[in-house]
Amino acid sequence: MTVEYMTRDLPDATSGRGSRQAASSHVDVESMIKHQVEERVAAEMASLKMKGDANPGDPGVPRKMDVVGAVKDVVRAGGALKAAAEEGERKVAERMAKINGGSAPEGTLRAGTVREATRSAPVVTRPDLGIASDDPEEAFLKSTAPLPKSLYGRLNQLSALPGFPASPPLVLSAHGPKAYMFRNFLTTQECEHLMTLAKKQLAPSTVVGDKGKGSQVSTIRTSAGMFLSKGQDPTVRLIEERIAAAAGIPEPNGEGMQILRYENGQKYDPHYDYFHDQVNSAPRRGGQRMATMLIYLEDTEQGGETIFPNGERPEHWDADEPGNHNEWSECAKKGIPVKSHRGDAVLFWSLKEDYSLDSGSLHGACPVISGEKWTAVKWIRVAKFDGGFKDKLPMPPLARSDRSKGQCLDEWSECGEWAKKGWCDRNPSFMTGLEGARDSKGPACPQSCDASCV
Repeated sequence: MTVEYMTRDLPDATSGRGSRQAASSHVDVESMIKHQVEERVAAEMASLKMKGDANPGDPGVPRKMDVVGAVKDVVRAGGALKAAAEEGERKVAERMAKINGGSAPEGTLRAGTVREATRSAPVVTRPDLGIASDDPEEAFLKSTAPLPKSLYGRLNQLSALPGFPASPPLVLSAHGPKAYMFRNFLTTQECEHLMTLAKKQLAPSTVVGDKGKGSQVSTIRTSAGMFLSKGQDPTVRLIEERIAAAAGIPEPNGEGMQILRYENGQKYDPHYDYFHDQVNSAPRRGGQRMATMLIYLEDTEQGGETIFPNGERPEHWDADEPGNHNEWSECAKKGIPVKSHRGDAVLFWSLKEDYSLDSGSLHGACPVISGEKWTAVKWIRVAKFDGGFKDKLPMPPLARSDRSKGQCLDEWSECGEWAKKGWCDRNPSFMTGLEGARDSKGPACPQSCDASCV
């Protein structure tokens, strides 16, 4: 169970990027753990009575986690929550001190420091939004100023706002491939945590061999990488659950995250995540890879873009707007490029609804020209990864709405909260646009935004 303990973003005095504020001084952690233990025990007991796995579509694979294991998971997550909250207080105090021209106090911070720092924070004045507020999220969502036309112009306005699930993604591409863009999908601390785990085990990257030949070193991929175990620690588990929620696909369908580091000149030539053989995509492995989440863990100084060479650049891609003055490398001048910006994430689909390959999902990593590029990659299967299935696996529906029956439902669980905040007007291409849903056949949140599906 996800323990949600992060609140809104505060501005960064040096980079302008938001950093999620830990709310440990507002939360009774012990009470939260007790409440979640009770919920997990009840859920586990109900599942055990049913004698099946909670993963939809999984034909009764025996459960590996008993009630005691569930309780231990919550307690471990609670310990991580408490530690992260304390670290968050220290980081926020340092940042607010920089903003106010002072220096952060040394040693352990007393309870309430974050609240005091927040109260003393300067008012955020946004002439471009026509509003002044001490909350960047409120300032953006209450603004009536016209939205930027370019993708990176819109992302720039989200830099100080909390990421998913507090805020929705932007539509990067509606077709060929279907892709969403997330700003602040991971916090700085989460990015650094994944990089720290990876540095202990980095080795030359490999590619999957055809016809079950296993992993092979190849000149088309010159990065270094390693795989994390699923649920390796509480932070990894929380990130995996967040990815599953964004994709709308059960978490067990995901493979273990791969962490990659690209140094000067290193790259990955355009390729498909889709398997072209029957061994790697066999039912026992969970079937075909249907979607990929690519998360950027570090800013890359120059080069290192992700490129979708078959994709069509959206209209106004190069509009002259704040935040959209990108210097693309030569490799990234064709198709749809994505900058390596810490905390950003791209979610795209390799499969169409008929289980066929989406040729627009061809993608690559441009050579790094300056600095380093770090990414976390999560591949998502059509069914439980390594679930041991024997029969051919069907393609899961991309939409909750049954289009054949004219249904027009909210496609994301978070739609109600997003609509209350004001996202229907501030992210219309996703929330109410006719290609915002995962199947690009209707809005993402038509019910909550009172929007039409036709």
